[in-house]
Amino acid sequence: MSVRPAGEPGERPASRVLASVPWVVVLLGVGLLVALLLFALVSFRGSEQQAVPAPAPPLMLPTLPATVAPSPSETPEDLVTATLATPSARATSRPSVAASDQPVVRGSGRMSARYSVQDSDRNSFEASLVVRNGADRASDWRVELLFTGNVKSMQASSDSGVSVSTNGSGWYVLRGTGPLDAGESQTVSLRVGRNGTGERPGQCTVNGADCVIG
Repeated sequence: MSVRPAGEPGERPASRVLASVPWVVVLLGVGLLVALLLFALVSFRGSEQQAVPAPAPPLMLPTLPATVAPSPSETPEDLVTATLATPSARATSRPSVAASDQPVVRGSGRMSARYSVQDSDRNSFEASLVVRNGADRASDWRVELLFTGNVKSMQASSDSGVSVSTNGSGWYVLRGTGPLDAGESQTVSLRVGRNGTGERPGQCTVNGADCVIG
């Protein structure tokens, strides 16, 4: 009968405990790593949320002055005219020139004339010549009448202030002895001698422009 040393039966549980100790250490280490990892993730998310900058304040843009829309009765031309008509603060007014102080422009202006026959007989006829100055200043005038060879003479009324001359057969030139004021008209009575028929001139001009033959 063999005799076992004392204490052998008690060594087996101790060796088992010692053999399982490394696994316990490994499990504790793994648990610690998992805990550290979770803590790190939570801390990273918290810092990431805090790193988001606060929204910037709204940008205030300058406001433009409101424009006044034209009323339906006003047209763009009316607005432009009103703007141009507003005097500037530095504008200086010019003294108005009276019509009598304006210089007389000779041989220019918008002159018009009308020639018409008033009465006639076998050897003569009477005609009327109305000259009007439509310009804005006084001006001289010259009317040329060109007849056929039947007209032999022409006389103007003595109170008309008109001179009559001839440049050849049937060609007569009438001039005012003074300038005709702006907007004024002058009527000249004519006495024309002739042989045969023919009362209307073939050509009538006033300062180079055609006049009306009526």
